[in-house]
Amino acid sequence: MPNIELKNITKTFTSINEATKGEIITAVDKVSLKIKKHSYNTLLGPSGCGKTTLLRLISGLENPTEGQVFFDRKDVTNMTTQERDIGFVFQNYSLFPHMDIWHNVTYGPVVRNRFNDETEKYIHSILKMVKLDERARAYPSELSGGMKQRVAVARAIATKSPLMLLDEPLGALDVRIGTALRYDLMTLVKKYKLTAIHVTHNQEEAMTISDNIIMMKRGKVIQSGSPKEIYDNPNSIFSAYFLGRCNFFRCEMIDKNTANFQGAIITLPKNFPEKKVVLGVRGEKIHINSKPKKNNIQGKIEFINFLGEKWQYIIRLSDGTEISALKRVPHEAKIGQKISISFYPDNILLFNEPRDFEKEKSV
Repeated sequence: MPNIELKNITKTFTSINEATKGEIITAVDKVSLKIKKHSYNTLLGPSGCGKTTLLRLISGLENPTEGQVFFDRKDVTNMTTQERDIGFVFQNYSLFPHMDIWHNVTYGPVVRNRFNDETEKYIHSILKMVKLDERARAYPSELSGGMKQRVAVARAIATKSPLMLLDEPLGALDVRIGTALRYDLMTLVKKYKLTAIHVTHNQEEAMTISDNIIMMKRGKVIQSGSPKEIYDNPNSIFSAYFLGRCNFFRCEMIDKNTANFQGAIITLPKNFPEKKVVLGVRGEKIHINSKPKKNNIQGKIEFINFLGEKWQYIIRLSDGTEISALKRVPHEAKIGQKISISFYPDNILLFNEPRDFEKEKSV
């Protein structure tokens, strides 16, 4: 079971688009990363950030322009995909349509000369785990999307490859089936002691299944850590905004631990050395005061959205800033009502004011 290390990995392509033909495009930019064995890792970021390219570099389907890939301290940069012993799960299933479930799942062990009585028992146990043991003789055309993806997962595990790579495996499924399969994936990875690297742009999916989230933007790794670590302590405006969303208040500093936002005086959780500061506050930490208080931030309720397990209040501040507050129970404030908002210092995230705030926040 490999510990994986990437050292200064860069991947560039030459553009073939007519408008930019010949330009060098950097898909992955000087990425250095360590992934522990037996862990479930997600590469999370917006479309085009380099997630799938990085996955392909780990697998050997792409060769890096610069840098090295190590499995258990062994340099595998120039090794083929087959030599790296990896299981794959793709978004489009990639099942053999002329083979039934049993032959799709046993294909890997057979072509690798690993099929024997022990392997047969092992595959029966896998099919039972993915709830397809009674459909082993069915063909892909007879299966639902969720069933096909479970076959793809079973096939990847059947090879007994210690590393499983999953490229948007739940992206083509409806929400209910995709949510159920998240737990199947976690269970299988832990049961068979695999190392998993899972590409997704879905924040909730990443938060649910991951031991470790690797946040990417424009080819770079922005932050790596557990879901709770990144949610509670994002290291950038982008991390705070992309994982779980966040409200931002761009303030002028009054002194080392006090800031001014539209006349509201805000006490910071610690001293801040710059003249300007961006405060980040999660929606569930925003307090709505239906009777506006002079020293608080002033606004008006623009929309109220019922999201099932919570209520979302969209608040428009006097400078046009949009704020999202989340409540477990409905608040008494109504649409169109003037209110004020507040939050505790301990719930404030502190960021330096960037040169281009919208670019920093954007995906």
